[in-house]
Amino acid sequence: MSQFKEENENISEYEDNAAQSAVNSPDADTDEEKEPHNIFSEVLDWALCVIYAVVAVLALNMFFFRSITVSGDSMNDTLTDKDFVLTTNFMYKPQYGDIVILQADKLRVQGSPIFGETIIKRVIATGGDTIRVDFEKGIVYRNGEALEEDDYIKEHVRDHFVGWMESNKEYTVPENCVFVMGDNRNHSNDSRNLADVGFIDVNYIMGKALVRYAPFSKFKWL
Repeated sequence: MSQFKEENENISEYEDNAAQSAVNSPDADTDEEKEPHNIFSEVLDWALCVIYAVVAVLALNMFFFRSITVSGDSMNDTLTDKDFVLTTNFMYKPQYGDIVILQADKLRVQGSPIFGETIIKRVIATGGDTIRVDFEKGIVYRNGEALEEDDYIKEHVRDHFVGWMESNKEYTVPENCVFVMGDNRNHSNDSRNLADVGFIDVNYIMGKALVRYAPFSKFKWL
């Protein structure tokens, strides 16, 4: 009996020591102690994700893509007022037929600079090309050849104002410049207006229009 009692006392002492070790162990933090740490970690993770996303969007916007809102009717019916267009300037080199966005504050329109307006036109000719417009017949010639433009223009050109290029006179586009026109030819102030717009330095091209993404019902690759 004495031996049995001694064994019980040893077991009890072992259990007490084990319980005391569990209390003193650093791994025995309570749920209340862990919870604030877990919440802080989750908030920090979410904050870092948001920061990374913002930086990525800004980088894409600066170096790859830009969203532009069309202003005015000069590109009807290809693009209309208030359309939303996605553009890119990444490794861009102007090509015939491209729809380009121009820096409005670098150009003179109707005799005075305009700021904040988005100027969108189509590239008709590039540096070294010759350009001629027959205002009577409404035909545009590049390097002596009449352009087939019925796929994108609203109507053939006929308006001719003071300060604009002369009808049927040939002009050479300077190097590193482009000659641009709106698709709504008789409601567009563009490179034909030599006095106020003229040939556009390629450095003033913000990018090429890729797609009209809104209104969604008018979604279209450009």
